[in-house]
Amino acid sequence: NFTVIEVTARDRPALLNRLAHALYKANLIVHSAHITAYGESAADTFYVTDLTGAKIKAPERLAEIEAALLEAASDRRQQQLEQA
Repeated sequence: NFTVIEVTARDRPALLNRLAHALYKANLIVHSAHITAYGESAADTFYVTDLTGAKIKAPERLAEIEAALLEAASDRRQQQLEQA
């Protein structure tokens, strides 16, 4: 009973780290991760639960997680890190 999260993005250094950190900050437990890279693309699938071990069902919570992952995977975030 996991929430399955699939992220497809342009592959680059530290992408997996940024995605995992976003999941951590969202108070999620990653039970399994399947990481694939195809040339310049990455397709990462995470099987997660909340801190109580429950599947994420609330639409607003799912939207928060999606926003955090989109930010983590964005080129804009990469540019901010390079400028720091």
